[in-house]
Amino acid sequence: MRRRAKRDLVTLLGIVVIVASIVGVNGYLRRAGLREHYERLRAMVETKHRNEGVTLLEWKELHQVTGRRATGASFPESLKEKDGRLVNIVGFMNPIDQFRNVTEFMLLPVPIVCYFCDAPPMRDIIQVKLREPANMVNEPVLIGGRLRLHEGERPLFFYTIEDALWNEAVEDEETTEKVTEQQHRLHLIEGFGELRGESGLLDEPEEELLPGYTPPTELPEE
Repeated sequence: MRRRAKRDLVTLLGIVVIVASIVGVNGYLRRAGLREHYERLRAMVETKHRNEGVTLLEWKELHQVTGRRATGASFPESLKEKDGRLVNIVGFMNPIDQFRNVTEFMLLPVPIVCYFCDAPPMRDIIQVKLREPANMVNEPVLIGGRLRLHEGERPLFFYTIEDALWNEAVEDEETTEKVTEQQHRLHLIEGFGELRGESGLLDEPEEELLPGYTPPTELPEE
């Protein structure tokens, strides 16, 4: 009797383990599919803004960051060059302690539900400080503002976007200077073209110069 009860208990435990494994695998696959869905959704929004001429900071560049909160971050040189400059990035809003009229939130490449009950890695979290309050939304949004990298041990976040605009792009100062220089050159070229076409001075034939003094080739005899 005891052997039978023991055998039944072992069988029951085996069934529980199998069912739990199936549920876990199904949940993992469902969440993995959910992550792919949100990544495709973000990629569509990124493509839309690129087609509009917006230069975006790529999440794959942020994924090159290494380190932990205890030790601090190690940033690639390409990202260090963007420190203090205006950038644009597309991501999902996740609340810190506000849900409506938020002025500060976390921006992630996918919603936090896609991290399988784990906290997202520090390199996936951008602290955003908005210039004006906005409401939380579920779809991916464009954030434009000034990027700040946080070095040293135990930073609250690896990076922050300050004075940020919600669903509005910003232009980096270097890009703006290049565009302004190109526009200035075009204006100069157009100005010279108009001057040549409209000014009568440039169309008048050149006047013949009066003959000048020609010194004698031989000295006069005394």
